[in-house]
Amino acid sequence: MLTTEKETIGICLFELPEKDQAVIQRVVTFGASQGKHYNLQPNITCSEIVITLDEIELPNNTAIHIRIGESDLPYDILLQRPLLVTRVMRAIDDAAQLLRSRPAITASPEITIESTPEPSTIEPEILVQEIAPTVAIPENATEPPEVSRYTALVVDDSAAIRKQLEIELRHANIAAEFAETGEEALEKSAQKQYDLVFLDVIMPGIDGYEVCRKMRSSKAMKKTPIIMLSGKTSPLDEVQGVIAGASTYLTKPVQHEQFQQTLKRVSKWLTNFAR
Repeated sequence: MLTTEKETIGICLFELPEKDQAVIQRVVTFGASQGKHYNLQPNITCSEIVITLDEIELPNNTAIHIRIGESDLPYDILLQRPLLVTRVMRAIDDAAQLLRSRPAITASPEITIESTPEPSTIEPEILVQEIAPTVAIPENATEPPEVSRYTALVVDDSAAIRKQLEIELRHANIAAEFAETGEEALEKSAQKQYDLVFLDVIMPGIDGYEVCRKMRSSKAMKKTPIIMLSGKTSPLDEVQGVIAGASTYLTKPVQHEQFQQTLKRVSKWLTNFAR
């Protein structure tokens, strides 16, 4: 039905008020001027991204789901009010990144089944509370350990990256908690001892290098593995991370195999520290 290989990404505004639709329409129009190929679609089944309000229950579909507000219902990305153009564009960009990390879904011919139950016996399929993984894990990936003793703090202002790392860590049976800014990360790490930290370099407020230096100044975090995350790939960036106290450095977008190999090394460090 859907495919992530085509250039244009369809967005369905599902039962949104006109005011919200107008803001998102401006974002789509502005995105086109920036080379972002988003089109508004009339219904859910032909869309890759669906945007709804927090209280609306959405039928099961293969789209990335953005909810506006505070929701207990399932979602991939939560978009806070007010709907500023920059905030909406960031949410849609994050949704597009999540979409690209999913396997391509292509159209399949309709199949007629002769014996169909009576309509009254068919229950509508509704999204369950647990969200399906948005990042594909290769079939030949290493089996996760049976028991996990570790908790990671993931610090990144991108919802897409936080979601991806949550799935990768879950695959390795490592619990994850999250912070969106450096200030929030420092507050959380002061209140709780984490076994390892994944730290984005570029964030609102203080950057990842400064957060890393402050974490290392704490006696409790002298030996905590801190993995820096950055879209920059120059040797200078890696050197800056090492100077700040980082244990190792990963470039974004994070690749599954590279990430899991890093986790194996970190697990060995944690085992040695425990001894």
